[in-house]
Amino acid sequence: MTASHATTAETVPALLATIQEYRALQQPLIDALRRIHDDMETCRSGGDEWASEWMVQVWGDLPLAVRAAAGDQDAAQELADQTRHASPAA
Repeated sequence: MTASHATTAETVPALLATIQEYRALQQPLIDALRRIHDDMETCRSGGDEWASEWMVQVWGDLPLAVRAAAGDQDAAQELADQTRHASPAA
């Protein structure tokens, strides 16, 4: 290996550090999604038509795993069902 190429010993710690940085960024995003979901559910249950439309048109288009991580219990159940059906029988 030439001097211009990084060795595995040099790159693995850098890659692990990057992964940890991305994980640290993930939690604030999940927290924000939970707050949005909770606020929109509160508005929708209070009769807000715009919130109802938003839940169908915007929230419903988010990936299932994102909705589940944000506290959407229906999405979490659907994701669990998909995981169970995709798992080979024991």
